[in-house]
Amino acid sequence: MASLVVAAALFVFVIRLGEPLGVDQGLFACFTRWVPRGWLPYRDLFDSKPPLFLYWWALPAAVPGDFGRAIWWTEGLWLAATGVVAFRVARDLFGATAGVATVGLLLVGLWAPGFGGFWSRAQAEELLVLPMLASLSWALRPGARAAFWAGVLVGVCGLFKIPSMAIAGAWVVLFAARHPRREAAVRTLVLGLGVATPWVLAVAWFAAHGAFRAFVDGVFVYHRHNAVFIAPPWDAVLEGFSREMLDTASLLLAAASFGLIVLLRRRARDGWWLAAFVAVTCAAVVLQRQLAGYHFLLTVPALALAGGYGVAIAARTIRRTGRVRVVGALSGLVLLALGARTLSSYAKAYGPGLSYTLGRVDRPRYLLTIQLGNYSNLMEEEAARYLAKEAPKEAGVFVWGLSPGIYALADRHPTTRYPFHKLLYTEAPLSRMIPGLEARRAELLARLNRDPPLFVLVGRNDGNPFDPLDSYRSLQRFTALDDRIRRDYALTNQIGRFLVYRRKP
Repeated sequence: MASLVVAAALFVFVIRLGEPLGVDQGLFACFTRWVPRGWLPYRDLFDSKPPLFLYWWALPAAVPGDFGRAIWWTEGLWLAATGVVAFRVARDLFGATAGVATVGLLLVGLWAPGFGGFWSRAQAEELLVLPMLASLSWALRPGARAAFWAGVLVGVCGLFKIPSMAIAGAWVVLFAARHPRREAAVRTLVLGLGVATPWVLAVAWFAAHGAFRAFVDGVFVYHRHNAVFIAPPWDAVLEGFSREMLDTASLLLAAASFGLIVLLRRRARDGWWLAAFVAVTCAAVVLQRQLAGYHFLLTVPALALAGGYGVAIAARTIRRTGRVRVVGALSGLVLLALGARTLSSYAKAYGPGLSYTLGRVDRPRYLLTIQLGNYSNLMEEEAARYLAKEAPKEAGVFVWGLSPGIYALADRHPTTRYPFHKLLYTEAPLSRMIPGLEARRAELLARLNRDPPLFVLVGRNDGNPFDPLDSYRSLQRFTALDDRIRRDYALTNQIGRFLVYRRKP
Protein backbone atom coordinates (compact mmCIF):
# COMPACT_ATOMS: atom_id res chain seq x y z
CA MET A 1 0.00 0.00 0.00
CA ALA A 2 2.86 2.39 0.82
CA SER A 3 4.50 1.70 -2.54
CA LEU A 4 1.23 2.43 -4.32
CA VAL A 5 0.85 5.79 -2.54
CA VAL A 6 4.44 6.81 -3.35
CA ALA A 7 4.11 5.73 -6.99
CA ALA A 8 0.82 7.61 -7.42
CA ALA A 9 2.28 10.74 -5.82
CA LEU A 10 5.34 10.66 -8.10
CA PHE A 11 3.15 10.09 -11.15
CA VAL A 12 0.96 13.11 -10.44
CA PHE A 13 3.97 15.22 -9.48
CA VAL A 14 5.73 14.53 -12.79
CA ILE A 15 2.56 15.40 -14.71
CA ARG A 16 2.28 18.69 -12.82
CA LEU A 17 5.90 19.77 -13.39
CA GLY A 18 4.87 21.54 -16.58
CA GLU A 19 2.07 23.56 -15.01
CA PRO A 20 2.33 27.35 -15.34
CA LEU A 21 2.33 29.88 -12.55
CA GLY A 22 -1.12 31.01 -11.47
CA VAL A 23 -1.70 34.69 -10.91
CA ASP A 24 -0.89 34.41 -7.18
CA GLN A 25 2.17 32.27 -7.84
CA GLY A 26 3.36 34.89 -10.32
CA LEU A 27 3.42 37.41 -7.48
CA PHE A 28 5.08 35.00 -5.06
CA ALA A 29 7.72 34.20 -7.70
CA CYS A 30 8.77 37.87 -7.55
CA PHE A 31 9.92 37.10 -4.00
CA THR A 32 11.85 34.13 -5.40
CA ARG A 33 13.69 36.49 -7.73
CA TRP A 34 14.41 39.52 -5.58
CA VAL A 35 14.37 38.62 -1.87
CA PRO A 36 17.66 36.68 -2.29
CA ARG A 37 19.04 39.85 -3.94
CA GLY A 38 18.32 41.92 -0.85
CA TRP A 39 14.76 43.17 -1.28
CA LEU A 40 12.64 43.26 1.87
CA PRO A 41 9.02 42.07 1.87
CA TYR A 42 6.41 44.80 2.32
CA ARG A 43 8.93 47.65 2.14
CA ASP A 44 10.37 46.86 -1.30
CA LEU A 45 7.85 44.33 -2.60
CA PHE A 46 4.30 44.26 -1.28
CA ASP A 47 2.03 41.34 -0.53
CA SER A 48 -0.60 40.72 2.09
CA LYS A 49 0.66 37.29 3.23
CA PRO A 50 2.61 36.85 6.51
CA PRO A 51 6.40 37.03 6.16
CA LEU A 52 7.54 33.44 6.62
CA PHE A 53 5.44 32.42 3.63
CA LEU A 54 7.09 35.09 1.49
CA TYR A 55 10.55 34.04 2.67
CA TRP A 56 9.70 30.41 1.84
CA TRP A 57 9.25 31.54 -1.75
CA ALA A 58 12.90 32.64 -1.77
CA LEU A 59 13.97 28.98 -1.46
CA PRO A 60 13.45 27.99 -5.14
CA ALA A 61 16.14 30.52 -6.10
CA ALA A 62 18.68 27.96 -4.91
CA VAL A 63 17.35 25.27 -7.29
CA PRO A 64 19.07 25.23 -10.71
CA GLY A 65 17.28 24.79 -14.02
CA ASP A 66 14.02 26.10 -15.41
CA PHE A 67 12.57 28.80 -13.15
CA GLY A 68 9.00 27.48 -13.00
CA ARG A 69 10.08 23.90 -12.44
CA ALA A 70 12.47 24.99 -9.70
CA ILE A 71 9.44 26.31 -7.80
CA TRP A 72 7.52 23.05 -8.27
CA TRP A 73 10.58 20.97 -7.27
CA THR A 74 10.87 22.98 -4.06
CA GLU A 75 7.18 22.45 -3.41
CA GLY A 76 7.55 18.71 -4.12
CA LEU A 77 10.42 18.29 -1.66
CA TRP A 78 8.46 20.22 0.97
CA LEU A 79 5.45 17.96 0.44
CA ALA A 80 7.65 14.89 0.66
CA ALA A 81 8.83 16.06 4.09
CA THR A 82 5.20 16.76 4.96
CA GLY A 83 4.28 13.20 4.01
CA VAL A 84 7.02 11.78 6.24
CA VAL A 85 5.81 13.80 9.24
CA ALA A 86 2.17 12.91 8.54
CA PHE A 87 3.02 9.21 8.38
CA ARG A 88 4.92 9.27 11.66
CA VAL A 89 2.22 11.16 13.54
CA ALA A 90 -0.57 8.89 12.27
CA ARG A 91 1.50 5.72 12.77
CA ASP A 92 2.33 6.61 16.36
CA LEU A 93 -1.34 7.32 17.06
CA PHE A 94 -3.15 4.65 15.07
CA GLY A 95 -0.66 2.24 13.43
CA ALA A 96 1.25 1.92 10.16
CA THR A 97 -1.83 1.27 7.98
CA ALA A 98 -3.41 4.49 9.22
CA GLY A 99 -0.12 6.28 8.58
CA VAL A 100 -0.02 5.27 4.91
CA ALA A 101 -3.72 6.04 4.46
CA THR A 102 -3.26 9.47 6.04
CA VAL A 103 -0.49 10.36 3.59
CA GLY A 104 -2.62 9.19 0.66
CA LEU A 105 -5.64 11.21 1.77
CA LEU A 106 -3.45 14.21 2.50
CA LEU A 107 -2.12 14.30 -1.06
CA VAL A 108 -5.57 13.64 -2.51
CA GLY A 109 -6.93 16.65 -0.62
CA LEU A 110 -4.04 19.03 -1.24
CA TRP A 111 -4.03 18.30 -4.98
CA ALA A 112 -7.80 18.13 -5.35
CA PRO A 113 -8.66 19.85 -8.68
CA GLY A 114 -11.81 21.31 -7.17
CA PHE A 115 -9.69 23.30 -4.72
CA GLY A 116 -7.95 25.19 -7.49
CA GLY A 117 -5.46 23.01 -9.36
CA PHE A 118 -2.32 24.96 -10.23
CA TRP A 119 -3.90 28.11 -8.76
CA SER A 120 -3.55 26.47 -5.31
CA ARG A 121 0.01 25.21 -5.66
CA ALA A 122 2.52 26.32 -3.02
CA GLN A 123 -0.13 28.45 -1.35
CA ALA A 124 0.25 29.08 2.37
CA GLU A 125 -2.47 26.54 3.22
CA GLU A 126 -0.48 23.81 1.49
CA LEU A 127 2.91 24.72 2.91
CA LEU A 128 1.80 25.13 6.53
CA VAL A 129 0.70 21.49 6.76
CA LEU A 130 4.30 20.56 7.63
CA PRO A 131 4.64 22.84 10.69
CA MET A 132 1.02 22.10 11.62
CA LEU A 133 1.59 18.36 11.88
CA ALA A 134 5.00 18.88 13.47
CA SER A 135 3.25 21.03 16.09
CA LEU A 136 0.80 18.20 16.74
CA SER A 137 3.66 15.75 17.22
CA TRP A 138 5.10 18.01 19.95
CA ALA A 139 1.68 18.57 21.54
CA LEU A 140 1.32 14.79 21.93
CA ARG A 141 4.58 14.50 23.86
CA PRO A 142 4.79 14.84 27.66
CA GLY A 143 6.28 17.83 29.43
CA ALA A 144 5.99 21.61 29.35
CA ARG A 145 8.99 21.93 27.03
CA ALA A 146 7.15 19.93 24.38
CA ALA A 147 4.11 22.20 24.78
CA PHE A 148 6.36 25.24 24.21
CA TRP A 149 7.70 23.86 20.93
CA ALA A 150 4.18 22.93 19.88
CA GLY A 151 3.29 26.59 20.43
CA VAL A 152 6.32 27.83 18.51
CA LEU A 153 5.21 25.77 15.53
CA VAL A 154 1.66 27.13 15.85
CA GLY A 155 3.21 30.60 15.62
CA VAL A 156 5.18 29.46 12.59
CA CYS A 157 1.91 28.33 11.01
CA GLY A 158 0.55 31.81 11.67
CA LEU A 159 3.53 33.33 9.88
CA PHE A 160 2.36 31.34 6.85
CA LYS A 161 -1.37 32.03 7.32
CA ILE A 162 -2.83 33.74 10.38
CA PRO A 163 -6.15 31.78 10.61
CA SER A 164 -4.18 28.52 10.91
CA MET A 165 -3.31 29.43 14.50
CA ALA A 166 -6.81 28.24 15.38
CA ILE A 167 -5.19 24.81 15.81
CA ALA A 168 -3.98 26.01 19.21
CA GLY A 169 -7.58 25.56 20.36
CA ALA A 170 -7.45 21.89 19.37
CA TRP A 171 -4.19 21.41 21.26
CA VAL A 172 -5.82 22.91 24.38
CA VAL A 173 -8.56 20.27 24.04
CA LEU A 174 -5.83 17.66 23.64
CA PHE A 175 -4.14 18.80 26.87
CA ALA A 176 -7.45 18.77 28.75
CA ALA A 177 -8.30 15.28 27.47
CA ARG A 178 -4.92 13.68 28.16
CA HIS A 179 -3.62 15.37 31.31
CA PRO A 180 -4.78 16.34 34.82
CA ARG A 181 -6.34 19.76 35.11
CA ARG A 182 -3.32 21.54 36.63
CA GLU A 183 -0.86 20.08 34.14
CA ALA A 184 -3.21 20.91 31.27
CA ALA A 185 -3.39 24.53 32.46
CA VAL A 186 0.42 24.81 32.67
CA ARG A 187 0.84 23.29 29.21
CA THR A 188 -1.75 25.71 27.81
CA LEU A 189 0.10 28.70 29.27
CA VAL A 190 3.43 27.49 27.90
CA LEU A 191 1.77 26.83 24.53
CA GLY A 192 0.69 30.49 24.42
CA LEU A 193 4.24 31.66 25.15
CA GLY A 194 5.48 29.50 22.31
CA VAL A 195 2.88 30.91 19.89
CA ALA A 196 4.00 34.47 20.65
CA THR A 197 7.72 33.78 20.15
CA PRO A 198 7.88 33.66 16.30
CA TRP A 199 5.72 36.77 16.07
CA VAL A 200 7.97 38.71 18.44
CA LEU A 201 10.95 37.74 16.29
CA ALA A 202 9.14 38.78 13.10
CA VAL A 203 8.21 42.17 14.55
CA ALA A 204 11.79 42.70 15.72
CA TRP A 205 13.14 41.78 12.26
CA PHE A 206 11.04 44.31 10.38
CA ALA A 207 11.48 46.99 13.04
CA ALA A 208 15.25 46.56 12.80
CA HIS A 209 14.99 47.17 9.04
CA GLY A 210 12.81 50.25 9.44
CA ALA A 211 9.80 48.47 7.93
CA PHE A 212 7.52 47.87 10.89
CA ARG A 213 4.77 50.11 9.49
CA ALA A 214 4.99 48.41 6.10
CA PHE A 215 4.79 45.01 7.81
CA VAL A 216 1.66 45.99 9.73
CA ASP A 217 0.04 47.47 6.61
CA GLY A 218 0.70 44.34 4.58
CA VAL A 219 -0.23 41.69 7.11
CA PHE A 220 -3.05 43.37 9.02
CA VAL A 221 -4.37 46.64 7.58
CA TYR A 222 -4.89 45.47 4.01
CA HIS A 223 -6.67 42.29 5.14
CA ARG A 224 -8.97 44.18 7.48
CA HIS A 225 -10.29 46.33 4.64
CA ASN A 226 -10.27 43.47 2.15
CA ALA A 227 -12.42 41.34 4.49
CA VAL A 228 -15.00 44.12 4.76
CA PHE A 229 -15.04 44.62 1.00
CA ILE A 230 -15.22 41.00 -0.12
CA ALA A 231 -17.22 39.19 2.56
CA PRO A 232 -20.61 37.81 1.38
CA PRO A 233 -23.52 37.21 3.82
CA TRP A 234 -23.02 34.46 6.37
CA ASP A 235 -25.77 32.24 4.93
CA ALA A 236 -24.04 32.33 1.54
CA VAL A 237 -20.69 31.54 3.17
CA LEU A 238 -22.04 28.52 5.05
CA GLU A 239 -23.88 27.25 1.99
CA GLY A 240 -20.86 27.70 -0.25
CA PHE A 241 -18.51 26.05 2.23
CA SER A 242 -20.80 23.04 2.71
CA ARG A 243 -21.40 22.62 -1.01
CA GLU A 244 -17.70 22.81 -1.89
CA MET A 245 -16.66 20.38 0.83
CA LEU A 246 -19.32 17.83 -0.10
CA ASP A 247 -18.42 18.08 -3.77
CA THR A 248 -14.63 18.18 -3.64
CA ALA A 249 -13.74 16.55 -0.32
CA SER A 250 -16.41 13.85 -0.18
CA LEU A 251 -13.84 11.05 0.15
CA LEU A 252 -12.03 12.78 3.01
CA LEU A 253 -15.30 13.65 4.75
CA ALA A 254 -16.61 10.08 4.57
CA ALA A 255 -13.35 8.53 5.78
CA ALA A 256 -12.96 11.13 8.55
CA SER A 257 -16.56 10.74 9.71
CA PHE A 258 -16.20 6.97 9.98
CA GLY A 259 -12.86 7.33 11.76
CA LEU A 260 -14.16 9.87 14.29
CA ILE A 261 -17.28 7.83 15.08
CA VAL A 262 -15.19 4.76 15.84
CA LEU A 263 -12.53 6.74 17.69
CA LEU A 264 -15.05 8.47 19.94
CA ARG A 265 -16.46 5.05 20.89
CA ARG A 266 -13.12 3.33 21.45
CA ARG A 267 -10.67 6.07 22.46
CA ALA A 268 -12.77 9.06 23.46
CA ARG A 269 -9.83 11.13 24.69
CA ASP A 270 -8.21 11.09 21.25
CA GLY A 271 -11.57 11.36 19.53
CA TRP A 272 -12.39 14.68 21.19
CA TRP A 273 -9.19 16.52 20.34
CA LEU A 274 -9.17 15.14 16.78
CA ALA A 275 -12.79 16.27 16.35
CA ALA A 276 -11.70 19.68 17.67
CA PHE A 277 -8.84 19.71 15.13
CA VAL A 278 -11.36 19.16 12.32
CA ALA A 279 -13.77 21.74 13.75
CA VAL A 280 -11.27 24.59 14.25
CA THR A 281 -9.74 24.24 10.78
CA CYS A 282 -13.19 24.24 9.17
CA ALA A 283 -14.14 27.27 11.28
CA ALA A 284 -10.94 29.06 10.22
CA VAL A 285 -11.96 28.71 6.57
CA VAL A 286 -15.53 29.85 7.17
CA LEU A 287 -14.53 32.87 9.28
CA GLN A 288 -12.39 34.23 6.42
CA ARG A 289 -15.65 34.47 4.41
CA GLN A 290 -13.82 34.45 1.07
CA LEU A 291 -13.95 30.73 0.10
CA ALA A 292 -11.17 30.86 -2.47
CA GLY A 293 -10.33 27.31 -3.54
CA TYR A 294 -6.98 27.22 -1.78
CA HIS A 295 -8.56 28.30 1.54
CA PHE A 296 -10.17 24.87 1.77
CA LEU A 297 -6.75 23.21 1.93
CA LEU A 298 -6.61 24.28 5.57
CA THR A 299 -9.20 21.59 6.38
CA VAL A 300 -7.24 18.77 4.75
CA PRO A 301 -4.67 17.79 7.44
CA ALA A 302 -7.24 17.10 10.19
CA LEU A 303 -9.59 15.31 7.78
CA ALA A 304 -6.72 13.20 6.42
CA LEU A 305 -5.61 12.20 9.91
CA ALA A 306 -9.11 11.19 10.99
CA GLY A 307 -9.73 9.62 7.59
CA GLY A 308 -6.51 7.60 7.75
CA TYR A 309 -7.77 6.03 10.96
CA GLY A 310 -11.15 5.41 9.30
CA VAL A 311 -9.55 3.62 6.34
CA ALA A 312 -7.40 1.51 8.67
CA ILE A 313 -10.44 0.51 10.77
CA ALA A 314 -12.50 -0.33 7.67
CA ALA A 315 -9.69 -2.53 6.35
CA ARG A 316 -9.31 -4.22 9.73
CA THR A 317 -12.99 -4.95 10.28
CA ILE A 318 -13.43 -6.51 6.83
CA ARG A 319 -11.22 -9.36 8.03
CA ARG A 320 -13.44 -10.09 11.02
CA THR A 321 -16.71 -11.98 11.24
CA GLY A 322 -20.34 -11.16 11.94
CA ARG A 323 -21.91 -7.71 12.10
CA VAL A 324 -18.55 -5.94 12.44
CA ARG A 325 -17.44 -7.38 9.11
CA VAL A 326 -20.64 -6.18 7.43
CA VAL A 327 -20.09 -2.64 8.76
CA GLY A 328 -16.49 -2.71 7.57
CA ALA A 329 -17.50 -4.00 4.13
CA LEU A 330 -20.17 -1.32 3.69
CA SER A 331 -17.75 1.40 4.79
CA GLY A 332 -15.15 0.06 2.40
CA LEU A 333 -17.60 0.06 -0.50
CA VAL A 334 -18.56 3.69 0.20
CA LEU A 335 -14.91 4.71 0.34
CA LEU A 336 -14.13 2.81 -2.88
CA ALA A 337 -17.04 4.48 -4.69
CA LEU A 338 -15.96 7.93 -3.55
CA GLY A 339 -12.36 7.07 -4.40
CA ALA A 340 -13.41 6.18 -7.96
CA ARG A 341 -15.23 9.51 -8.22
CA THR A 342 -12.12 11.32 -6.99
CA LEU A 343 -9.95 9.43 -9.47
CA SER A 344 -12.28 10.47 -12.29
CA SER A 345 -11.95 14.15 -11.34
CA TYR A 346 -8.17 13.78 -11.23
CA ALA A 347 -8.09 12.18 -14.69
CA LYS A 348 -10.21 14.97 -16.17
CA ALA A 349 -8.21 17.77 -14.55
CA TYR A 350 -4.72 16.40 -15.09
CA GLY A 351 -5.30 14.70 -18.45
CA PRO A 352 -4.05 17.76 -20.38
CA GLY A 353 -0.91 17.77 -18.23
CA LEU A 354 -0.27 14.13 -19.08
CA SER A 355 -0.70 14.86 -22.79
CA TYR A 356 1.75 17.75 -22.53
CA THR A 357 4.27 15.68 -20.55
CA LEU A 358 4.12 12.93 -23.19
CA GLY A 359 4.60 15.47 -25.99
CA ARG A 360 1.17 14.95 -27.53
CA VAL A 361 0.31 18.68 -27.44
CA ASP A 362 2.51 21.79 -27.56
CA ARG A 363 2.68 24.31 -24.73
CA PRO A 364 0.36 26.97 -26.23
CA ARG A 365 -2.41 24.43 -26.74
CA TYR A 366 -1.86 23.02 -23.26
CA LEU A 367 -2.04 26.46 -21.62
CA LEU A 368 -5.19 27.35 -23.53
CA THR A 369 -6.77 24.07 -22.41
CA ILE A 370 -6.27 24.73 -18.71
CA GLN A 371 -6.94 28.48 -18.82
CA LEU A 372 -9.51 29.74 -16.33
CA GLY A 373 -11.47 32.97 -16.80
CA ASN A 374 -9.90 35.85 -18.68
CA TYR A 375 -6.45 35.38 -17.16
CA SER A 376 -4.06 34.02 -19.78
CA ASN A 377 -0.94 32.08 -18.81
CA LEU A 378 -0.02 31.93 -22.49
CA MET A 379 -0.08 35.72 -22.81
CA GLU A 380 1.95 36.09 -19.61
CA GLU A 381 4.66 33.72 -20.83
CA GLU A 382 4.76 35.40 -24.28
CA ALA A 383 5.13 38.84 -22.69
CA ALA A 384 7.91 37.56 -20.41
CA ARG A 385 9.82 36.07 -23.35
CA TYR A 386 9.52 39.36 -25.24
CA LEU A 387 10.89 41.39 -22.32
CA ALA A 388 13.68 38.91 -21.67
CA LYS A 389 14.75 39.31 -25.29
CA GLU A 390 14.31 43.07 -25.70
CA ALA A 391 15.26 44.46 -22.27
CA PRO A 392 18.78 44.30 -20.79
CA LYS A 393 19.13 42.28 -17.60
CA GLU A 394 19.44 45.39 -15.44
CA ALA A 395 16.42 47.14 -16.96
CA GLY A 396 13.26 47.69 -14.98
CA VAL A 397 9.75 47.16 -16.34
CA PHE A 398 6.31 48.27 -15.22
CA VAL A 399 3.21 46.14 -15.77
CA TRP A 400 -0.04 48.07 -15.35
CA GLY A 401 -2.26 45.00 -15.24
CA LEU A 402 -2.99 41.82 -13.36
CA SER A 403 -0.03 39.70 -14.42
CA PRO A 404 2.81 39.85 -11.88
CA GLY A 405 4.39 36.68 -13.23
CA ILE A 406 5.74 38.69 -16.18
CA TYR A 407 8.35 40.25 -13.90
CA ALA A 408 9.50 36.94 -12.44
CA LEU A 409 9.48 34.94 -15.68
CA ALA A 410 11.32 37.67 -17.59
CA ASP A 411 13.69 38.28 -14.63
CA ARG A 412 13.31 42.03 -15.10
CA HIS A 413 12.71 43.88 -11.85
CA PRO A 414 9.45 45.74 -11.16
CA THR A 415 9.70 49.50 -10.80
CA THR A 416 6.71 49.42 -8.47
CA ARG A 417 6.23 48.23 -4.93
CA TYR A 418 2.91 46.65 -5.98
CA PRO A 419 3.55 44.13 -8.79
CA PHE A 420 0.17 42.50 -8.05
CA HIS A 421 -1.81 45.04 -6.03
CA LYS A 422 -1.86 47.66 -8.81
CA LEU A 423 -5.42 48.17 -7.64
CA LEU A 424 -4.09 50.21 -4.69
CA TYR A 425 -3.04 52.94 -7.14
CA THR A 426 -6.50 53.20 -8.70
CA GLU A 427 -9.85 54.60 -7.61
CA ALA A 428 -11.31 51.12 -7.20
CA PRO A 429 -13.69 50.74 -4.21
CA LEU A 430 -11.20 48.72 -2.13
CA SER A 431 -8.42 51.22 -2.81
CA ARG A 432 -10.61 54.12 -1.66
CA MET A 433 -11.39 52.21 1.57
CA ILE A 434 -7.68 52.05 2.49
CA PRO A 435 -6.31 55.46 3.53
CA GLY A 436 -3.40 56.99 1.63
CA LEU A 437 -4.27 56.71 -2.08
CA GLU A 438 -2.56 59.98 -3.01
CA ALA A 439 0.51 59.07 -0.95
CA ARG A 440 0.73 55.69 -2.71
CA ARG A 441 0.46 57.39 -6.09
CA ALA A 442 3.13 59.93 -5.18
CA GLU A 443 5.43 57.12 -4.01
CA LEU A 444 4.99 55.33 -7.34
CA LEU A 445 5.81 58.45 -9.35
CA ALA A 446 8.91 58.98 -7.21
CA ARG A 447 10.02 55.41 -7.88
CA LEU A 448 9.53 55.92 -11.61
CA ASN A 449 11.71 59.04 -11.39
CA ARG A 450 14.49 57.12 -9.66
CA ASP A 451 14.20 54.00 -11.82
CA PRO A 452 12.36 54.75 -15.08
CA PRO A 453 11.24 51.45 -16.65
CA LEU A 454 12.40 50.61 -20.14
CA PHE A 455 9.02 49.03 -20.95
CA VAL A 456 5.52 49.70 -19.71
CA LEU A 457 2.81 47.10 -20.35
CA VAL A 458 -0.79 48.23 -20.06
CA GLY A 459 -3.62 45.69 -19.94
CA ARG A 460 -6.92 46.03 -21.79
CA ASN A 461 -10.23 44.26 -21.12
CA ASP A 462 -8.81 42.71 -17.95
CA GLY A 463 -11.48 43.74 -15.48
CA ASN A 464 -11.92 41.84 -12.23
CA PRO A 465 -14.38 41.87 -9.29
CA PHE A 466 -12.16 44.27 -7.34
CA ASP A 467 -12.06 47.01 -9.98
CA PRO A 468 -14.96 48.06 -12.23
CA LEU A 469 -12.51 49.51 -14.78
CA ASP A 470 -9.98 47.62 -16.86
CA SER A 471 -6.31 48.62 -16.58
CA TYR A 472 -6.37 50.89 -19.64
CA ARG A 473 -9.30 52.95 -18.38
CA SER A 474 -8.00 53.06 -14.80
CA LEU A 475 -4.71 54.42 -16.17
CA GLN A 476 -6.61 57.27 -17.81
CA ARG A 477 -8.07 58.14 -14.38
CA PHE A 478 -4.53 58.33 -12.94
CA THR A 479 -3.71 61.41 -15.00
CA ALA A 480 -0.17 62.03 -13.72
CA LEU A 481 0.92 58.51 -14.69
CA ASP A 482 -1.05 58.55 -17.94
CA ASP A 483 0.53 61.85 -18.99
CA ARG A 484 4.00 60.56 -18.19
CA ILE A 485 3.57 57.42 -20.29
CA ARG A 486 2.15 59.41 -23.21
CA ARG A 487 5.03 61.89 -23.00
CA ASP A 488 7.98 59.55 -22.43
CA TYR A 489 6.94 56.30 -24.11
CA ALA A 490 5.98 55.10 -27.58
CA LEU A 491 3.57 52.24 -28.34
CA THR A 492 5.72 49.61 -30.07
CA ASN A 493 3.88 46.29 -29.79
CA GLN A 494 0.82 44.44 -28.54
CA ILE A 495 0.96 41.02 -26.86
CA GLY A 496 -2.49 39.61 -26.34
CA ARG A 497 -4.36 42.17 -24.27
CA PHE A 498 -1.18 44.03 -23.30
CA LEU A 499 -0.14 47.24 -25.03
CA VAL A 500 3.67 47.47 -24.97
CA TYR A 501 5.23 50.90 -24.56
CA ARG A 502 8.99 51.52 -24.85
CA ARG A 503 10.78 54.50 -23.37
CA LYS A 504 11.74 57.04 -26.01
CA PRO A 505 15.47 57.68 -26.58
